Amino acid sequence: MEHSSSALLCRACGLCCNGVLFDTVHLGPGDCREELKSLGMLIKHKKKYDFFHQPCSSFENNCCSIYKRRPERCRAFECQQLKRFFSGDITEKNVLATIMVALSKVTHLRKLLQQSGKINMKKSLSQQYKKVLAEPLDASCDLEAFKERSDLIDAFEDLQKFLNQEFRIIPILLS
Repeated sequence: MEHSSSALLCRACGLCCNGVLFDTVHLGPGDCREELKSLGMLIKHKKKYDFFHQPCSSFENNCCSIYKRRPERCRAFECQQLKRFFSGDITEKNVLATIMVALSKVTHLRKLLQQSGKINMKKSLSQQYKKVLAEPLDASCDLEAFKERSDLIDAFEDLQKFLNQEFRIIPILLS
């Protein structure tokens, strides 16, 4: 029962794989870089770390296409929602409701990013957001452009606060 429930919850969510919770994932010591690459993962190397960017290249239709051979960190990760569910603190219905709130916030943020015309679904949500914010607003812009930027900032901060509170194990700091 526990496994089938967690599979249902994870398939309903996908935030740990789709570039919403994380930008990158480091490979563990037991991961075989070449095997993962042969499975279609886009593995990168920087300094002494192998890693892959989010959204994960093996995440398709809200499902891991290499689930049985996925990296160590993916195997070990349980978000706060799963931990609370497994401990009996919350029900499956509660988890699904929280997932729906998170996905609604993500959808809202993506709409705001699309208004900027700079969305790239191959990048994590925070990378897309940072790219939009890096573009300066022209001081002669109309007030609507400033309001859109303000709405984008508010939506991003609201989502990050919610993810820190409900999903992440170690919250990220907002700058």
